[in-house]
Amino acid sequence: MTALMNLVGVVMGLLLAIVAGLLQPTMAVPTLGGLSLVELPTSGQLAAVLLTALICGARVGLMTAVAYLAFGLTQFPVFHAGGGPDYVLEPGFGYLLGLIPGAWLVGRIGQQVALRDPFSLWFVALTGVVVVSLCGGAYLLLGAVVGHWSMPWPELMVSHWLLPLLLQAVMACPVAVAAALLRRLLLY
Repeated sequence: MTALMNLVGVVMGLLLAIVAGLLQPTMAVPTLGGLSLVELPTSGQLAAVLLTALICGARVGLMTAVAYLAFGLTQFPVFHAGGGPDYVLEPGFGYLLGLIPGAWLVGRIGQQVALRDPFSLWFVALTGVVVVSLCGGAYLLLGAVVGHWSMPWPELMVSHWLLPLLLQAVMACPVAVAAALLRRLLLY
């Protein structure tokens, strides 16, 4: 029965990651005339994988990340900027590789500690964001060392490392709220 539950979790997490990767995240910003929606230059795939790991655990989170990576590398354009085997040459591929340890760590911490409040869940999700960002940064550094990127190093770090880190930290907030609600609903 556990294998079936894991399979259902992976399929649901994969579908969530695909849909979240295709949708453009927005944020409500207060203005003089009320609220205005601002599009964020990121995708929701990390948020979806971290939510899956927080709800279903480390094993399902890890398998979801691997399935999403495999699905995107087989010509299905589910990643933020496309898909296919050539995507390994993109600067953002390191972040996709970072989904694997990030999802595992978030799921592992979520299984070890009885987390119910959104702040604790946000902190755990933020830990996953940092792991993914470190993997993405290491991939950027490796590409810079071998001279693969055409962009200057400081500009590359700001646009492909610092900005995504900050935006994903913001995206971890709704992940924590959704995880808190779902954990209560599922009687964790």
